[in-house]
Parts: sequence; structure tokens; C-alpha cells
Amino acid sequence: MPDDCENNSAAVPAGALFVAADEPLLIYPSVSEAECDLEAIDVNDGVYPAAYGANGEPYRIGTDGDRVVIEATGEPNKPDELRVLLCQYLEAVGRPFEDSASLDDLVASAWATYRPSRPLPPWCCFAVLAVPGSYCFYS
Repeated sequence: MPDDCENNSAAVPAGALFVAADEPLLIYPSVSEAECDLEAIDVNDGVYPAAYGANGEPYRIGTDGDRVVIEATGEPNKPDELRVLLCQYLEAVGRPFEDSASLDDLVASAWATYRPSRPLPPWCCFAVLAVPGSYCFYS
């Protein structure tokens, strides 16, 4: 059974979510992925002032106890607000874009930078310790 908090899609998923934050932008393949990743304390502290779907659909980010809850607001799309966030993000990560680029192109360009956050596999801990240790031993 697939994990709701994992996605490796190369194409922009229909449910992609773009979250404004103190970083230029957080990008998620779905609402459920964002709900898994965001922390309720940060939501309550106002760290995430806005969230949008790929067409500028506004979402509300709230909490239910320690759980993050993200819901579509039902308000009209705000593509201009999403465009500003995407342009700021692309500029911050050094990805060139044309001022005349369509919203779809900006979304695709931002999505191309998406890297899912995953815990390091256990063998990484071994590598972090073994490589420097072997260097000291053989030097």
C-alpha cells in the first residue's frame, strides 16, 4: 500500500501545493504530504501565511490539536499571488525564468526543484563514521 507522505513524480501532480513560508517557498506533491511535513506549532505561530494549488487555488492551513489540517478555501483562484511566490522562489534558487512565462511554466519550473524530504537510511550513519575513521587509520 503506498504511503500518503511519499511521491516521486517528475510531472507536476494535480494536487501539488505551494506554501509560503519564511523560506522562499515550500513545495509538496499533495495536501496530505504537506500535512505530514508541516508542524502544528509553526502553523500556530503564523510561519505559513498562504498556500496555493498549481492554478492559484487558495488553501487554509490550520491545526486540530497537534495535527496540521489544510483545506481549500473555496475562494476564487489567486494566480497573481502564486506567480509572485513562484518568481521569488525561482530567483532565490537561481533558476532563470522569463518575466512573460505562463503560470504553468513557472509551476513546472518550481516543481522541477522539488526534492522529497526523507530520513537518511541507516547505512548513511555508518558511512559518515567509517569514511573519516578509515582516513585517520590509513594516514
